[in-house]
Amino acid sequence: MNEEIPVMINMLAIAHYDEMPDYPIQFMTRGRLQLIRENGMVLRYRETQPEDEDGPAVTSDITLTMTPQRITMEREGAFRNTMVFAKGMRFEGVYSTPYGDMKMGVFTREARCAHADGRGSVHLKYDLEFHGSLASTNELHLEFVQESGRKKDGKKNEKTDK
Repeated sequence: MNEEIPVMINMLAIAHYDEMPDYPIQFMTRGRLQLIRENGMVLRYRETQPEDEDGPAVTSDITLTMTPQRITMEREGAFRNTMVFAKGMRFEGVYSTPYGDMKMGVFTREARCAHADGRGSVHLKYDLEFHGSLASTNELHLEFVQESGRKKDGKKNEKTDK
C-alpha cells in the first residue's frame, strides 16, 4: 500500500541538560503517512521553530521512516541531519547548520513505534553528543491520527465534511 494518508500530529520533545533547565518543544501540525512493506511506515511533516528566543523561525521538512527494527529521522532545511534509532545502538553522523557542520552521535535508550486503526505513536529516548561530548538526553513523544473526511490529496470530502 503506497497511498499517502493525511494525519494530524501532536509532538512533544524534551531535551534534558545537566546544568540547565529542561527545554520542551510542543506543537501540532499536519502530515502524511505512508504504509510500507513489512509493518513499516513513513511519516512526513513540516516543523517550524524559532532558532532562538528572539530569532526568526526555522522551518524543516521531517521524514520519519519506521520499521519494527529501527526509526530513521531525516531533517531537511537550513539545519540538516539524519539520525538512526535502534535500542541499544549508537549512530554517528553530521549535523549541518548555516554556521558549519558538527560531528554528532546518538545512543538510543528507547525506540518504539506503533500504528493501528488510523492512529499511531512514536517514542524515542536517546543521548545526543556533539564532537564526542554529551549535549543532552532527549525524549520525543509523537502521536498521529488520520484526518477523517480527507482524501489523499488533502481536500475535503464533501460527503463526510460538513
